[in-house]
Amino acid sequence: MKTIRFKSTPENWIKEFTGVKSNTIRRLEIEDIRNEVLIDWLCNPFILNIEIENSLNHSTFTREVKDVTKWEGFFIISW
Repeated sequence: MKTIRFKSTPENWIKEFTGVKSNTIRRLEIEDIRNEVLIDWLCNPFILNIEIENSLNHSTFTREVKDVTKWEGFFIISW
């Protein structure tokens, strides 16, 4: 099982944590290892967790990724 990690603003983090907003959209740099993980998932889905960190207080939560969509250079990661 793999885990990818992102930081989120406090306003978005609380929505993501409570499930009001159950996805994140990210544009990743080519050198970012998370690109490889997400592209691998798109080719052959596997158990993948996403960990979201509150950028202010560093609280985190982890959810299992249910879908990854690539759209116009962005990844939409849903849990």
